[in-house]
Amino acid sequence: MQISKDIQTGDLLTFQGKDKNYKALLCTSTYRFKSPFYFTFAVLTYDQLQKPSKNDLLECNFFGTTNTKDGYFKYSEKELEKMWFHHPEIKPYCLGSYGLLVWRKDFLEFHDNFERIDTINIITNLDKNGNGSINGSSWEFLTDFFNEKYRPFLYNRGQKPFSIKSILQN
Repeated sequence: MQISKDIQTGDLLTFQGKDKNYKALLCTSTYRFKSPFYFTFAVLTYDQLQKPSKNDLLECNFFGTTNTKDGYFKYSEKELEKMWFHHPEIKPYCLGSYGLLVWRKDFLEFHDNFERIDTINIITNLDKNGNGSINGSSWEFLTDFFNEKYRPFLYNRGQKPFSIKSILQN
């Protein structure tokens, strides 16, 4: 597998874990203003033997949490209404994602293990309205983390799966 070295917000990436199942990430933000550059990803629930399509990933969930309606970075009323349509149980709160932070210089060492499935248009500040992150800047960490460790780890930090459709623009 191989992708370009420049990741964009909304990129859906996949890779094979140690168990040979495909895993998936959603880029929620990029930082390129001043070195060191980095990417923030949301962990997706996809974990299958077959490589995912865009439609497969749009049917899965991302790990995140709820925050006050205003959050740290405000969403529009339209964005909030979409979140509440897909997740009425969270109203009047908003969604934020748990971040998997990967430094670009480290990513360049293992970027060819990933494949870009597609790019989707997501709301901004999703990761900034979450409540935590972890450094995922090595291939060894990522393959170990996604080998049955990520779900208990995220659940223990209060993260829950939420529909990707709830954070799409338009």
